[in-house]
Amino acid sequence: MASIKDNIGKTEKSDRPRIGVALGGGFARGIAHIGVLKAFADHDISVDCISGTSAGALVAATYAFGVPLDMLVEKSKKLSWYSISGFPSLKLGIVPNDALEKIIEEFIGSADIAKARIPLAIIATDIETGEKVVFRKGKAGLAARASACIPGLFIPVEIDGKKLVDGGLMENLPLEPLREMGADIAIGVDVSQWHGEKKVSNILDVMSNAIDILASHQKAVPGRFIDIVIEPDLGAYSSSDFKKADEIVAIGYRAAVRKIPEIRRLLEKRGKQEKPKNIFIRFWNWLLE
Repeated sequence: MASIKDNIGKTEKSDRPRIGVALGGGFARGIAHIGVLKAFADHDISVDCISGTSAGALVAATYAFGVPLDMLVEKSKKLSWYSISGFPSLKLGIVPNDALEKIIEEFIGSADIAKARIPLAIIATDIETGEKVVFRKGKAGLAARASACIPGLFIPVEIDGKKLVDGGLMENLPLEPLREMGADIAIGVDVSQWHGEKKVSNILDVMSNAIDILASHQKAVPGRFIDIVIEPDLGAYSSSDFKKADEIVAIGYRAAVRKIPEIRRLLEKRGKQEKPKNIFIRFWNWLLE
């Protein structure tokens, strides 16, 4: 399998269109993002910038700093409600989610988002103003923790005087930052799709379902801010199915592989469209010299 290092930062040596990937929220279902990124690496699809919301922010933050994908899978298997909150029962009230920041920092330390190997954006929501907050600098672990702060379940994360919660309230599939980071092709990975009934067994499932329902009304339509949508079929999995990490990764992998031909066609098409423009720009610059 290609390593993550083979999969990032290639735009400096190529005129091909830049690929941006937006990873959406979905808690345990967000483990599917790892499978998607593994498929891209195995099929030589380079990622030039990445954004993430909630669970997607956790994966995006580690990926952008070069953490091996296999390590993320192994870590995912060890997660549980207790490991995240430190509280033994979902029925006993509101808890902090400090452990999420510590998990990220196990991989990348207190790294600054601006220092990521590929451009990175993390999305959160200001619970007092209702505004979207986009992090392009600052501690990656803290920003990812804020992005994955399920409102009503976890205590809001305070950063620069703002009380922040799950970015899924504003932009569960964070596409706009990709354009701002210079992506020519935007790929969204949606793991929160609503396919009817989703059983709940604890508070985590209830709150996560609430965000999924909200996110289902933010559906991304190809052609509007996005070129390709990857939707792993995760209807059979709950927000707390961490022990099924291998299955979820495999579903994400297969969903991405199905889209590889479409991604390659789009790369070829956009590449051809860019060539005349680049030739004109080079000619114009030559005249000005």
